[in-house]
Amino acid sequence: MDVNNINIDELLNKENTEQNSDNNKEETLEQRFSRERSEWTVKIQAMSAKMKDIFKVSELMTEIYTERQISVEYYHMLLTMLSKLNISYRKQWTEKYDFYSWKSQKRFPNEKTKELQILSEISDLTRKRELLDTHIKFTSATIGTIDNLIYGIKYKVEIEQISRGR
Repeated sequence: MDVNNINIDELLNKENTEQNSDNNKEETLEQRFSRERSEWTVKIQAMSAKMKDIFKVSELMTEIYTERQISVEYYHMLLTMLSKLNISYRKQWTEKYDFYSWKSQKRFPNEKTKELQILSEISDLTRKRELLDTHIKFTSATIGTIDNLIYGIKYKVEIEQISRGR
């Protein structure tokens, strides 16, 4: 997985579901995050499987720290993207709120109706924020799982030594 493969400009623009020159549909943000979650799940399962064999633990130790660093970098990149997305969200919200409050001929019976109108107009951005937030939570949990594996390596080695009578 390429950590730097998501572009914030692509995220902020409407998702392109039109066919490209190869007549293939581009991957949506939801599909991309789903694929990435599956990739991380497979990586975690492979690392967990290496815990069973004491002779693979040394290989696991080098792999696990590398994968943890990749996931941490990815997590922080996602947080940066969410921050930029939130800035765009607040800007659009403010512009639309000002428009409907002062410039529009359309009148709303109450503030809630105005807010619902604005939310419907920026629903694409809201959906992207929610998708990104969910993916960030998954990435954070993945880092926690890797940390648990790192913690478990010590005890795996101790148990193996006890079983060999040391």
